[in-house]
Amino acid sequence: MNKAKRLLMNVGMSIGSQLVMLFLAFVIPRIIILSYGSDTNGATATITQIFTYLTLLEAGISQATRNKLFKPIKENNREEISYWLSVSRLYFRKISLIYFLIVLAMTFTLPAILKTNVDYWSVAFYIFFEGLTSVVSFCFINTWVAFLTANGNMYVVNSLTLLNKTLCYGVKIILALMGVSIALIQVGFFFVAVLQVTLYFLYMRKKFRWINFSVKTKDAVLPDRGSYILVEIAWTIFSSTDMILLSIFTSTAAASVYSVYNMPFAALNGLLNAVYCSLSYNLGMAFHESLEKYRKVHDLFNSFFMGGMTILLSVAYVMIIPFIKLYTRGVTDCDYIYPSLPFLFCLVQFLSWSRMVSGNLFGVSSKIRSIILISVVEALVNLTASILLVQRFGIVGVLIATVIALPLKVVYCNYVADRVILKRSLFRTISILGVNGGFLVAVALINPWLNLQITSYLSFALYGVALLGVAAVVVGGLNIVVNRDLLQIKTLVYAKKRSKA
Repeated sequence: MNKAKRLLMNVGMSIGSQLVMLFLAFVIPRIIILSYGSDTNGATATITQIFTYLTLLEAGISQATRNKLFKPIKENNREEISYWLSVSRLYFRKISLIYFLIVLAMTFTLPAILKTNVDYWSVAFYIFFEGLTSVVSFCFINTWVAFLTANGNMYVVNSLTLLNKTLCYGVKIILALMGVSIALIQVGFFFVAVLQVTLYFLYMRKKFRWINFSVKTKDAVLPDRGSYILVEIAWTIFSSTDMILLSIFTSTAAASVYSVYNMPFAALNGLLNAVYCSLSYNLGMAFHESLEKYRKVHDLFNSFFMGGMTILLSVAYVMIIPFIKLYTRGVTDCDYIYPSLPFLFCLVQFLSWSRMVSGNLFGVSSKIRSIILISVVEALVNLTASILLVQRFGIVGVLIATVIALPLKVVYCNYVADRVILKRSLFRTISILGVNGGFLVAVALINPWLNLQITSYLSFALYGVALLGVAAVVVGGLNIVVNRDLLQIKTLVYAKKRSKA
């Protein structure tokens, strides 16, 4: 398959699968709120967030694996590919056991900690089967995903993920409407995960039968895997504290409010991140080609994805309160309207993406160890500030804590990436971040004068499309002004790689 077709399939499948999953993801919480109440929705959303971020612990092994695979894939060295995949699977199998023990511990302790009216054993069984689903992925799927990602086959991962999520959400909707226990809903999730393992096995056996997992890996070490794991642990602590602290110090009803506001922003992040993952192998290939080539691709990614996130966030900022009013119509057990939250959620996403490409460079260039300290500091600052602020300011407090912590790593990653690794000035990066951040602030200042009459999902959609078009033109123009190379976006498909897949 040629590079252009592979890229189009990756991006097309990423966007398509994310749109379907976004729709289903929006349906579920409303059904849970209406069927079980805000308290139950807050409890299940908190548990889901905990495990969503705990699964990031595998990202350290996955990232280390992908970085070791770029070179042999580029050279079509099947023996070396098989070797590193065998090493990777060995690590995943070991961490699966550790993860399972964590799941058992959380099953018995977390239900007693959360401030919720849901009974202990329902929460316990929900936690156990949610965690067991991740254990299955760790043990059987993640090595295959790491290879397919490095090989530029993200369209396969996205296709199987779409099928898995569609079945999961379908099961959840049917069982929720039937009013069964939330514990039984999660049991259905687990059986769908087992089906996903079977589908991956059949695909890999058909397309990549040559991969040999029986390669001797005695005393083999996956380079920097410890560093990656430490970074991911720090990120897990940093990114998963908000709803947990709200559920512990405030209530699961407050966590429900947070989850409803976070849902659109998480959806936008997931949509853009799916596209990023589909293209990110080009960064690894470009770096191993030449530093000059990489600099251009680095800036293209920065402009394209920061611009894309700015467009999405600017529209989300204007439309989020009207959306919340429509989404929670008929819900009376909790107040969901908080005008101060949209900008804080936007700021969190913007700052997080401001270091995405530069942070990826630390892994590609094998300098991941230099980012450990700042990652730990960021996590500790966020955790400390969140605990101090949540009891007085609630949802606003945990978001402010996150906004306080994020700039530390944004500045560090971009400075080291440009000055130390790429050996150039910071001007291009500052320009890209500056024009996008400036536009987002301008939207926040203009928004009070907008008077959008949104009374239905149809009017919501029409306004959204119109605002998206305006934002795309303005933000696209601003990014082209500061980075003319953006006009040569086709450079992304020029990462030289030989592969029969």
